[in-house]
Amino acid sequence: MAEPSDQSGEWRSRGQKIYVPAYSRIHLRNGNAVPLAANLSVHNTDPDNPISIIAVAYYDSDGKLVEQQVSEAKTLAPLATASYFVKSDDLRGGDGANFLVSWRSVAAVNPPVVEAVMVGTFGTRAFSFVSQGRVVGPP
Repeated sequence: MAEPSDQSGEWRSRGQKIYVPAYSRIHLRNGNAVPLAANLSVHNTDPDNPISIIAVAYYDSDGKLVEQQVSEAKTLAPLATASYFVKSDDLRGGDGANFLVSWRSVAAVNPPVVEAVMVGTFGTRAFSFVSQGRVVGPP
């Protein structure tokens, strides 16, 4: 569903399915597990056109669906952002949790930026890191 734009060879799209690694916990070198909150953001990067988020699914380490986070399509205005959250005490995802995000647009648009930010604390230490989404197919 991608097509070249009129601007400098950039690719535009009318929809994608995006895989985003997420983590509900990480292990420290001593083996202690740190629970993490996951903040998923879908940024519409197109300045002129809306996009529709048609699915946000959260999967566990075994690839089993944990939760469907979108019950109906959500329209994102140009340059708007939608956020989804998994609490740090929700360990259902396991070490290798992930999201699949599907979106569509009537017009060919700049594809969105989809990222997960994981945050956790252990004692007086705080951890945070970003996981970027990767296109895995059409919506």
